[in-house]
Amino acid sequence: MSQDTPPAEDRTPPVTLELLALLAAGVADLALDQLRQSADRAQEVLRRSDLRELLTDGVVELRKRGELATRRSGAATENHLETMARRAAERVASEGHPRA
Repeated sequence: MSQDTPPAEDRTPPVTLELLALLAAGVADLALDQLRQSADRAQEVLRRSDLRELLTDGVVELRKRGELATRRSGAATENHLETMARRAAERVASEGHPRA
C-alpha cells in the first residue's frame, strides 16, 4: 500500500456517490415538476372568467355535503336555535321554576 492511497474504510466507491447524486437530482426534479404543475393549475383557475360563480358553486356544494353528512350521523335533528331553546326549557324545568 502506498502513502497516497487512503485506508480502505476511508474510501467511498465513486459509483455510490455518483448514484446518490443522481438519485438526489431525480428527487429534486420530480418535486420541482410537481410544484410547476400545481402552479400551472392554480394559474388556470385564476384566469377563469367565471371564478366567482365557481367559488359560489363550491361553497354551496360543500354546505350541501355538510348537511347530508350531519344527517347521516344523526347530529342534525334540529337546528342550533331549537337546541338552545330546548336546553333552556329543560334547565328551567329542572330548577323548579314556573314556565313563563
